[in-house]
Amino acid sequence: MTRLGTILASPVIAALLALCIAPLAILFVYSFYQVDFVTISREPTLANYAKIAGSPTYRGLIVRAFGSAALVVAITAVIAYPVSWFLAKRVGAAKSTLLTLLLVPLYSGDLVRIFAWRVLLGAEGVINRSLMWLGAIETPLQSLLFSPLSTHIALVYNYLPFMVIGLWLAFEALDDAWLEAAADLGAPAHARFRRVVLPLTLPGLIAGGLMVFLMVAGDYLTPQLLGGASGITIISAINDLFGTAFDWPLGSAIAWTMLAILMMAFAAGALAIRRSSLVEGRT
Repeated sequence: MTRLGTILASPVIAALLALCIAPLAILFVYSFYQVDFVTISREPTLANYAKIAGSPTYRGLIVRAFGSAALVVAITAVIAYPVSWFLAKRVGAAKSTLLTLLLVPLYSGDLVRIFAWRVLLGAEGVINRSLMWLGAIETPLQSLLFSPLSTHIALVYNYLPFMVIGLWLAFEALDDAWLEAAADLGAPAHARFRRVVLPLTLPGLIAGGLMVFLMVAGDYLTPQLLGGASGITIISAINDLFGTAFDWPLGSAIAWTMLAILMMAFAAGALAIRRSSLVEGRT
């Protein structure tokens, strides 16, 4: 980096250190402290991490958070593949308009989207009223709202655009000649997808999947407002520890445990992208 580049980058680096790295470092230090009644004992210890490892509740909440994130990644990938292919390969002048429409829901706040789903899925909501009007059900389906189903429907809706954007960029870089060559050689549609499309769009799938995975694992509002009794997550547990329980060290240890797992997932995804055939030019 040149001297001028270093000078120009200095404010950004300073802001990152002050606003991102420093708070995480403080959280990391606190994770080794303990609460003694209403004071924080600053004797370093691994007791908080041992408590997390030995607690079925915390382990279960962490596993459920990442399991839920993996499920949403899988569902968004299945939906996003045909949508991204259509946007990249079949849409001409209207591409910018459709991409903007895809992102419009993100311009509204999280609460707006969540309460919109409550209106749709509630006992007096549009779906239940429609099913009753059609005679499909006699009483409203209570399981539509305040359940894992409603939570995952909203999570898929919220984060689908990020998966579509990742795959759309990969499809834009995909040369149609590869598909034409595979078709000329007699490869059926499923073989062309498995041996041509999937490997060449893998960087986009990994990038989109990582974005969705990270955001779903850290989502607080959606499970809290749509999940009902099932809406207790590891993020809400951290919130309670920092709030009513006044156990900042344990909350910090759980946060850093989550962060460490997410960083490992991110590193694995980055390594997979680096080794992909598209990036290394081994197509």
